[in-house]
Amino acid sequence: MTTARTRATMRLLAAFESLLAASAVYGGISLMARAPGFEMPVEWLAPLGLTSWVLPGIALVLVVGGSLAVASVFAWRIDFRAPIAALAACAVLTGWLAIQFGVIGVRAPVQWVTVALLVVLLGLALLARRRLGST
Repeated sequence: MTTARTRATMRLLAAFESLLAASAVYGGISLMARAPGFEMPVEWLAPLGLTSWVLPGIALVLVVGGSLAVASVFAWRIDFRAPIAALAACAVLTGWLAIQFGVIGVRAPVQWVTVALLVVLLGLALLARRRLGST
């Protein structure tokens, strides 16, 4: 019974991480391409010394999307490293949000959606860690 619950938790964690990774990749590409709805004032980037959204878009794709994708691979395989990878991905996502809040401030509802997703990811990672520890 515990093994079935562990597998279900890991699959849920993997699916959630895959969704977040895909969202990060989509958002990063949209930022770089200046897609409608993703065009943001370049003035927000002035504190970082940037003049376009290309580098933040690449960072979103590679750093955030990449770390979440790696974490999801561990979870799909039901690897014992999956909770650690998920917690590391949470740390990367938290860093991304800290930069956003520090540079842009609280200006977009999507930031709060991302905070909520981070909380869910953290909860799933801790649940997976607990379930793997009890098997």
